[in-house]
Amino acid sequence: MTHIRSALVAALVTLGGAAIAGAQAPAQAPAQGTHQHARGQRKFGRQLGKQLFKGIQLSDAEKANVKAVREKYAPQMKALRAQFKPQMQQARQARQRGDTAALKSMWSQTSAQRDQMKKLLESERNDIRNALAPEHRAQFDANVTRTEQRVAKRASKAWAKRG
Repeated sequence: MTHIRSALVAALVTLGGAAIAGAQAPAQAPAQGTHQHARGQRKFGRQLGKQLFKGIQLSDAEKANVKAVREKYAPQMKALRAQFKPQMQQARQARQRGDTAALKSMWSQTSAQRDQMKKLLESERNDIRNALAPEHRAQFDANVTRTEQRVAKRASKAWAKRG
């Protein structure tokens, strides 16, 4: 059951690791009372986000540009997460019950929301790429490709174990 959750997280994170990239800013501490798994997901997302900027030394102007892009998309991301929260809670409950049929049903029902999140994350990543200096874009593109391959490999392993 955890593999389905991992695959969902991997799919969402693959497309938008940059959405949670700190752009070389220090990570914020998680809120009090946050569930252990949620902290793990944020840590995983931050690590993926950091990978997108690996080998890139951002200038102050680039840091400001990336921050502005992240702030531009933050309200939309928050709204989508809030919209998606009830389904995630239902999926968690179904997983705890061992109800794979309910999980599969929820996966198909959330297709539109996942597509919406995917488009938003791609837009944000493209805007972040455009916020970088031309000499950093090639490295950013290489990092995106490498990160997508790693996440896809992780997801395929999860599905293979489940199989």
